[in-house]
Amino acid sequence: MSGKILKQMSNCDLKTAAFRLAKESQGYILRTEIAEAVQLFLRLPCPETAVNLIVVWPEMLVAMTGANDYLLRIIPKEARGPQLQGIEELMESFDFNLQTVADIQAFISKESMAGRVMVGFHRMRDQAVLSRRLDQIGIKKGLFSNRRNFLRKTITQNLQAFRVVNDMVSIHGIHDGRERFWNGLGEESDPQFHLQSEILYEISQIADAFVAVLDEIKRTKWPNKFVDGDE
Repeated sequence: MSGKILKQMSNCDLKTAAFRLAKESQGYILRTEIAEAVQLFLRLPCPETAVNLIVVWPEMLVAMTGANDYLLRIIPKEARGPQLQGIEELMESFDFNLQTVADIQAFISKESMAGRVMVGFHRMRDQAVLSRRLDQIGIKKGLFSNRRNFLRKTITQNLQAFRVVNDMVSIHGIHDGRERFWNGLGEESDPQFHLQSEILYEISQIADAFVAVLDEIKRTKWPNKFVDGDE
């Protein structure tokens, strides 16, 4: 069933669905697991995060499959009311986030295979939440595979897997003589987020190169949002 929904989501206008959800969910108090799934989808609207949202909020399936950009295409910008204000900027942020995650995953995958990135977990946790997320999109561990090794390899090397657990990724490194933390979108985070996350990347060996990748993403993928001196 999860594979069928994932395929269905790949044919949906998920960015329009995310825009509508962002507008219509303002002011509502959602159950924690739904709120977390909504936040992940709104930051990274893709088939994998859509499936994750539908799993915890099944009613969203109709919203996903029914979304399209028809009104956006036929209504001139100057004629749009409050419900369509800011849509270009939000759509641009969706594209930026999706490309950023793809670039980060590609970098981490390459450096991990070269032995320059360590992939780990918090020792006392069982990683069940990661396994559930992967299972939702049809990625399952083989019967005789080591669970942690499977998760390390799959999440690091598979973009779909990296997307669906992106809100649980923490990246740590020593850069310019200080300890730094980033989330799965390459945004600066803090030690508390690192403690709460489920999959941990240690990149101190290549931290300079990672920061250069982030700077290049900002410069080339969304040049109007970032100016000199911005983080």
